[in-house]
Parts: sequence; structure tokens; C-alpha cells
Amino acid sequence: MRTRLVVGLTLAAGIIAALLVDGYLSGPGVGGRAISVSPPSDWVRHGAISTLVVLLLTLATTHELVVLARARGYKPFGKLALLFTAILVLGPYLSFHLARGDSSHGDSWGLLVMACAVAITFVVQVVRHRTESAMENLATTLFIIFYAGCLASFMTRLRMEIGGTTGVLVLLFSMFIVKMTDTGAYFVGRALGRHKMIEWLSPKKTWEGFAGGMATAVAVSVGLGLWLHEAEVTRLAPHALHPVASFALLGLLLGVFSVAGDLCASLLKRDARVKDSGHAFPGLGGVLDVFDSPLLAAPVAWLFWTRLFPLDGA
Repeated sequence: MRTRLVVGLTLAAGIIAALLVDGYLSGPGVGGRAISVSPPSDWVRHGAISTLVVLLLTLATTHELVVLARARGYKPFGKLALLFTAILVLGPYLSFHLARGDSSHGDSWGLLVMACAVAITFVVQVVRHRTESAMENLATTLFIIFYAGCLASFMTRLRMEIGGTTGVLVLLFSMFIVKMTDTGAYFVGRALGRHKMIEWLSPKKTWEGFAGGMATAVAVSVGLGLWLHEAEVTRLAPHALHPVASFALLGLLLGVFSVAGDLCASLLKRDARVKDSGHAFPGLGGVLDVFDSPLLAAPVAWLFWTRLFPLDGA
């Protein structure tokens, strides 16, 4: 428990510090977006550190997924998976700078990358293995690219679309809710847990823990969200719901998808017959063990902040 706590806090502090530096370099921006883009210096100032952090976590997660798949007897194309997950994560960052600050990143970017991934995966399969295990090789490779790369890309997309310091704070706020969901579920489950959720999949998860996680997510989202709202850091547009209702909805959505992300990763590990996805972090397991909840919650955070309840002036 002590090792888990020390490693977890150190990891969290490192990531938060890196993202805050990224936000400081970007400046507040106008309407939450970066003020200007004039290469080459602004490539470093606007989003480089955040994108690098997400990229490293995503590549490590991709590698662990490839290892899990191979442990199960499948043969995904590992180098291809790493290449396309990197392209997906870098996409919003590159799009922002190549478009000189235009934040209207096309929703078709990810689909285009996935289409290219499908085509190239077919070519690699034909050249290397012809028809041997074609369905398995294609399916596992494309699943890993989508699960790791496409989902993680919503983190860089959220940071770049909102831009500036605000983009970093919104990303940190959203991921903090996700991790507090895990924390609330863990402690409430240990103290009050009696009824198992899905015992064959995750024996330690209970319905009491789930309720505690949801309550924690909503409380943190409303409490911290209102403070940031009043400080005009995350001030919602006038047409949004009442701030309390909006932030309660955000907490509930992120909480549900956080738990779902954890269960999805548990399903993969159970299939591969391993307890942890790796050994990158003593006491915590692999990168996927840490990154599983944020992965599934990232598209929800992006949808909330950029489509459902955009910030005032965004």
C-alpha cells in the first residue's frame, strides 16, 4: 500500500507539473485559445509538453497491449500499432500548428488515419502471412490502434481545441475527476463493500464501491468546477445548464466511463491470464493499469467541453 501510494503520488505530481509548465508557456489565450502561432517557437510553447506526455503514455500502453495479445496467442503487428497510435495522438497538435492556430480540427482526421491503418495492415498481412490468421492479425492490430491511439487522441484534441492555459486546466480537471472516482471507489469499497459487481471479472469491485466512486466524482466535479467557474477559468457559456447541474453531469459521466474503462482493461488482462498489464510502476502495475480509466473517459471530456457545454467565449 505504501509503495502504491508513493509511486502514484510521484507519477501524478510529475504529470501535473509537466502539464502546468505547458499551460504557463502557452499563456491564457483569447476565449481559451492560444493568442498567436508563429513558427517555429510556438510549436514548443503551444501544446508540445502535453502532447509529449500523452504520447509517451499511449506508446507504452500500446506496447503492453501488444504483449497481452501475444500472450494470448495472437500476432498483432506491433510496429504498425505503435506508428498509428503515435499519428493519432500527434494529429490534433500538428493540425493546430499547420493550420496556424485554427482550432476547428476536422472530425474526419481520426477516421482518415484509421482508414489508412486498415489499408496498410491488409498490405502487411498479405506480404508477411498471406491468408494465415488474417482475421486475427488484422482485428487485434486495429483494435490496439483504436483502443490506445484513437481514445488517447481526445486528450490532445481537448487540450489543443480549447488552447492556452485553459486547455491544460480543463484536461487536468477532467482527468482529476477520473482518478478521484477510482480513489473514492477504492476506499468506500474497502470500508463498506459487501455486494460484488462482476466477481468473475474484477473480484474486488463492489456496488458500494461503485456508488462511492460516483458520489466522489460528482462532489469533486461540482466543488472544484464551481470554484474554477467563479474564477472564470472554466466559465461555461450562458446557454449551458446551471453550473451545478452541468458539473454534476460531467462528474457522473466521467465517473461511469472511468469505471467502465477499468473493467475493459480487466477483461483484456483476464483473457491474457495476467494480473497486471506490466511492471512499469511498482505497486501499480503497468501503464495500462494507470491509463485505462482516462482512456475511455477522454472522449466524454472532449464532448462535454467542446460540444455539449463549451466555455464562455470559446
